[in-house]
Amino acid sequence: MPRKKKQKITTNSVNSLQGLLQEIYNDACTQIIHNQKTVNELVAAAEPQDVDDYVKIAKEKTGALKGKDSAIRIKLEVAKVQNDILKHEGNTKAVVNEMSDGKVGETDFEAVRRIIEEGAANNNSE
Repeated sequence: MPRKKKQKITTNSVNSLQGLLQEIYNDACTQIIHNQKTVNELVAAAEPQDVDDYVKIAKEKTGALKGKDSAIRIKLEVAKVQNDILKHEGNTKAVVNEMSDGKVGETDFEAVRRIIEEGAANNNSE
């Protein structure tokens, strides 16, 4: 696996989004592989003697499988973002607006700040 590069994330940059999505996808793949190796090692190396040993092994396998499930969900979310970008022909701003469902997001901080400042100005003038 290649060495990780330091990502510089900028808003409304296709290259930045592509790099971030690729890094997230690679990390999710690594997490899946690591968790599956953990499960395989638990199954192969453990020789439980009593019920307590079985319970401990099952608990660790469950934890590893939850981590694997989480990584798979991350990969699916990355795929959804990629699908939305392709659907909007690379228009990342439209994708962000659609994913936020019209709710205030990070891109709307300026509008929120303006509303607060206008409200404060109205309160001071009264």
